[in-house]
Amino acid sequence: MIIAGAGGHSLEVLEILIRKGFSKSEILFFDQDHKKNDQFIEGIKVTSFLDEIENHFSVSKDFCLGVGNPAARKNLCDLLEQAGGTLKSIIDDSSFFSHSAMGQFDALPFSFIGPETKIGKGVLINTRAHVHHECQVGDFCDIGPGAMMLGNSQIGKFCKIGAGAVILPSVKLGNEVIVGAGAVVTKDVSDKKTVVGVPAKPTWQ
Repeated sequence: MIIAGAGGHSLEVLEILIRKGFSKSEILFFDQDHKKNDQFIEGIKVTSFLDEIENHFSVSKDFCLGVGNPAARKNLCDLLEQAGGTLKSIIDDSSFFSHSAMGQFDALPFSFIGPETKIGKGVLINTRAHVHHECQVGDFCDIGPGAMMLGNSQIGKFCKIGAGAVILPSVKLGNEVIVGAGAVVTKDVSDKKTVVGVPAKPTWQ
């Protein structure tokens, strides 16, 4: 398994893989920062060269995302898919997700994904985050630790929902929206806005 990224989030992904029975010899970190090349994380090599990744794909084409930033997740996913890899979801055994939830996403420890949810490709649902019934999440969003999307709320692509933020029922967010930590979003938010506070307001106000 390739872990795409070699920063803090990749350590959490590594822990999940090890608990799922992966040995360190089966794992390789990939990071585009050439300064990290040939470094080691918990005895596992970091490479910044795609030819090494392609060699690894001759054994297993699986990779997962070890970064949280939405744009970085998309960039690394595209890069490794173009190199022949196959994106795999990381689902911690302690997370709960409904049999009717749909999508290809990562769910970290104690997260909750409710019924009839539709979650886009490459989404990160962080530790103790909740995505409740009938919510929709666009591709490559980052839902921060302890954040909550309440029933039938929707967010577009590449959104970043801060730790502990709450999106109230049926509220809709556009693409590339940033919600500050602890914010409570009570109204719809248009594309590329940053909102903070309780109730959440655009940062330019």
